[in-house]
Amino acid sequence: MRIWLAPILALCLSGCLQLGGGTSPVPVLREAELAGGNVVLRPPSGYCVDAGSVVNRAQGGFALIGSCASLSGDTSGVFVEPAIITISASPIGEGGVSTDSRDFQQALGRGRILRAINREGLALLQVEGGSTVPPKADPRHWRGLMTVGDTVLGLALYGAPDSAMVSDRGMRFMLDLVEAIRRDSPAR
Repeated sequence: MRIWLAPILALCLSGCLQLGGGTSPVPVLREAELAGGNVVLRPPSGYCVDAGSVVNRAQGGFALIGSCASLSGDTSGVFVEPAIITISASPIGEGGVSTDSRDFQQALGRGRILRAINREGLALLQVEGGSTVPPKADPRHWRGLMTVGDTVLGLALYGAPDSAMVSDRGMRFMLDLVEAIRRDSPAR
């Protein structure tokens, strides 16, 4: 999955994180399903799912979220801070998954950890650097790991250099997104 994830992020970030202009509009969704419908994504107001990014398999999947205006080109909606959020879903293997931030830090194994938050089955890290930071993004970004039923979700949030999304606003966004996924997913 990493082979094609980096080019997708680079392309999206080049358009979505620019304040003026952008790439060609793409179809957007206000809701998407992963893991055969067991995980439901409903981004916060002003953010949409890139319809072309959604992969919904019986036991996994992938989706990319960005500002609706950046993705669709429609600037008449709610203004939000530009960001790219990725969500990947995989089945939980034998032995389960630890959502303790210390275990997640070790598994991540790259970048410098700036903050670590453990909250009700969620490991959320603010990371600086690492091999997955796309071009034109701030080296600081958020990474999350959580379970929904028998599915493990990996989340990442990348923002423009020095934007509020790479600090506290990004943390609040991730916590709100996690809460919405838990509330809306039948597999919770």
